[in-house]
Amino acid sequence: MRAGVVFWVVSAIALLTACGGVNQVPLDAPADAPLRIPELLEPTYDSEGVAHYDLSIGRSRHDYRRGTLTDTYSYNGLPVLGPTLLLRAGDSVVISVTNELDEVTTTHWHGADVPAEGDGGPHSLIEPGEAWVADFDVIQPAATLWYHPHAHGLTAEHVYRGAAGLIIIEDDNPAVAALPATYGVDDIPVILQDRDFTEDGQLDFAIDEGENGNLDGTITVNGTINPFVEVPQGLVRLRLLNGSQARIYRLGVEGAQMTKIASDGGYLASPVVLEELVLAPGDRAEIIVNVGTESASLVDRALGRVLELRPDASAVGTGVLPDKLTTIERIPDSEITVDRRFHMDDVRNFWEFDPTWAINGLQMDKSRIDVRVRFGATERWTLSAGEGQHVFHPHQTQFLILSINGEPPPPEDSGWEDSVWVNADREVVIVARFNTYVAEDIPYMFHCHILDHEDLGMMGQFLVIDE
Repeated sequence: MRAGVVFWVVSAIALLTACGGVNQVPLDAPADAPLRIPELLEPTYDSEGVAHYDLSIGRSRHDYRRGTLTDTYSYNGLPVLGPTLLLRAGDSVVISVTNELDEVTTTHWHGADVPAEGDGGPHSLIEPGEAWVADFDVIQPAATLWYHPHAHGLTAEHVYRGAAGLIIIEDDNPAVAALPATYGVDDIPVILQDRDFTEDGQLDFAIDEGENGNLDGTITVNGTINPFVEVPQGLVRLRLLNGSQARIYRLGVEGAQMTKIASDGGYLASPVVLEELVLAPGDRAEIIVNVGTESASLVDRALGRVLELRPDASAVGTGVLPDKLTTIERIPDSEITVDRRFHMDDVRNFWEFDPTWAINGLQMDKSRIDVRVRFGATERWTLSAGEGQHVFHPHQTQFLILSINGEPPPPEDSGWEDSVWVNADREVVIVARFNTYVAEDIPYMFHCHILDHEDLGMMGQFLVIDE
């Protein structure tokens, strides 16, 4: 059966019932805009071998082809989004972030295992005109992470207006040395964000207090609407990031096979061929697409074509897909020292009209510590939900999924993760080690990564205590 047929049988039903306001991109017409590739920001090394990066966040303008330039936020003066940071496992890094906005912000390294003072959460505010410095060692294996603002109550708007970027960590894993790895050629960043625009071409930001958060009707990839990218024939790597406020994507590939090779925290043990990939807000996934002589398309069940992969007949990729990517050692039950439960729900009283999004019945309070984890502990967390769609994301640690609704995770969900989709019909049990950093003063966050819910209070704080 030709790749994508099963996906589109299911998708056709969804498209017929799709709600209004969604601008579905058809497959029968070529994409008409070259994909914008964020620039790659490599470090400057000092005499001691420390890798230095400089970022600034400020206002900009971007051409979304709405008849005018659209006001945006971005890093380093780009029209929208920020440069892709290239980090190397084992490096000591210093990242300076200057706030050129006229309001407070932060910059958080999503998925990074870093000290709390360098995490960039709500306690690391950067005032207008000021700079903040994150200093940490890269202690993780190869992975695709991302960065974005995280000031409580402002995260959704700052990300929506364009302040976000990818982080690529490289290492010396010989098993993956032959994978496509030329940035912007056969290794393509794909930042997915849905957007709406006002009549005068400006971003129409809104917080939706409902169960699903704010879902907009126009899909953008790296800030490009209806994009194509010219790629070599053969294996092409797509580094997918769901940088949307709330939309959950159900992705497939039409015209080629889709193989998942990595999740949030790095490579899977082995490649996994998929018909459909679910990507919730904050999630990353790396997929391999074997592009032939005709275009292949990344597609979403609701929004249609996301990105056209247009083969360049003069170029042939040299990438090779290995049978084994890395070794993932499962955490044994005997190592688990603590069990906890986290329940995400609307906890409003019956006389309240607006939802009250909370975790374990509590809304975010920067003066309150919700959880104290012992340094060196291995903890099992059961994640459940009542009303709404939710994405549970703890800072600092990567975790393994033990079960989804009581069943072991499928191979594509068996790698290291830092975000996971949870709802009333999807209870997830995870396990994580807390053995890299003590955090006794500045807390780490755990929260829903549907940014509407996060900004409305669905967030808590934890310390890592050395007892």
